[in-house]
Amino acid sequence: MIVATILIGVMMGLGLATASFVDGEQSQSGRERVRESAFNIAESALDGQVFQITRAWPSASAPYPASCTPTSSPTLPCPDAASLQASATTVDYNTGACPAGSPAPVWTTSVRDDGGGAANYYDAQVVNAQPTYDANGNGRMWVRSSGTARCIQRTLITAVTRGERVLNFPRNAVMANWFEVTNNGRKVIINTKGKSAQPADAVARCAPPVPSPCMKFDAAKGQVSPNTANVSPGAPVTALSPDDLAALKARAISLNTYFPAGTCPPSLTGAAVYVEDFTGCSGGSGNSAAQPGSLYIARGTLSLGGNAKYYGLVYMGNLQNSSGVVVSLGGTAAIIGAVVIDGPGGLSAGSSKANVIYDSNVFDVVKGVDGVGLAPNTFRELPRGQ
Repeated sequence: MIVATILIGVMMGLGLATASFVDGEQSQSGRERVRESAFNIAESALDGQVFQITRAWPSASAPYPASCTPTSSPTLPCPDAASLQASATTVDYNTGACPAGSPAPVWTTSVRDDGGGAANYYDAQVVNAQPTYDANGNGRMWVRSSGTARCIQRTLITAVTRGERVLNFPRNAVMANWFEVTNNGRKVIINTKGKSAQPADAVARCAPPVPSPCMKFDAAKGQVSPNTANVSPGAPVTALSPDDLAALKARAISLNTYFPAGTCPPSLTGAAVYVEDFTGCSGGSGNSAAQPGSLYIARGTLSLGGNAKYYGLVYMGNLQNSSGVVVSLGGTAAIIGAVVIDGPGGLSAGSSKANVIYDSNVFDVVKGVDGVGLAPNTFRELPRGQ
């Protein structure tokens, strides 16, 4: 009996130890599953927020909300709550019993600028105080996402960058359906070389309706010098494709230099100024020799006079389909860069000095948005407390 009792006791001890071990392993397995559930929903929400940024870069005119949750308005640039809800249907995502007063959101995201010393390192105290748009204009934002499962929260962060590409523009000093010089003097009005290594063409498409002649200037007086003026019926009627125009517009929006119809730009200065309708607006000087820019006016005409100087590319979309003067230059005004006019419109220049001075460098700064991607080596999980 004594031996049997001892053996039973040993067996019971081993059984209880085994049951305790199995119970511990199951508990650890359950906690790991819940942690993975929290990570999965956080990662899904992060991907959803990055996708929204690829559709609309955060700008001063279109800032992002302070945060996004499953109850955010569908009109906001937040992750698709319905899609995320479809992947968060298990009991792990029941946060109603969490000891924090009100239930924690299953997921939450936020977007912040990388200013204030947070360009290369995410510090929650610094980043959370930054604006919800690209305030410093460097094309880089922080995205944060948290996921909660059975009161366990995991938080992920990554930086996203806005890619840019140089747009493939015809490198001509002037490209329009026609152009004219209204000055009768012996002087250079259109300088097709400027400080560039090689002169560029002054191109006229000469497609009807067009004035006769479609290139009006006195070659003997050197009004276009070097004289590279030529008729090119095969030149494109629109210099940029719709995709390139959309990329140019997206960049202007991100730089807060996009002006919708009915809004006049206070200045023509900017790396990429995009104006939907310039009707009723006035022009003036813009940019500098060291920092030229690009000006796209979709509809309307541009007139520069006095001592106005614009450094960069002036691109007129001419959506009003005017066959008249679309760009007019007088006085001592000058465009130092290039002039491009779509459609049947033309350029009229004539003053006491050169009105158009070619600069090949301006084409290198005509850029458009080329997608959004994750910045290398920035994706990580924040420690608890951040």
